[in-house]
Amino acid sequence: MRKTGLWMTHTDDRILEHLADVSKATAWEIAHDMGDPSDERRVRHRCRMLANAGFVDVYLRGLGLDDQYEITSWGELYLEGEVDAELQRPCPAVRPPDKVRPGWWAGFG
Repeated sequence: MRKTGLWMTHTDDRILEHLADVSKATAWEIAHDMGDPSDERRVRHRCRMLANAGFVDVYLRGLGLDDQYEITSWGELYLEGEVDAELQRPCPAVRPPDKVRPGWWAGFG
């Protein structure tokens, strides 16, 4: 039985299962094989989230080419039920520059 995390969605399991069957795939290939090629944007977002958690590796292919994703050993262990995804939380994203408080707010300036 898989130990999903609160941060995970049903799509994450489907992505990991697909990547376990193939060696590498782009977000479009994953979305197409899942049955909805128009879902590519959401699949790409979830792949990046899984990469931040350590379940997927990202291979950058350069300008104009889609990145490729590959399942890691942590991702395979999760599919086998050996890893609790709640303990492998994705790192938080960096705040956008327009959302950072100014220095005077904390008394630094």
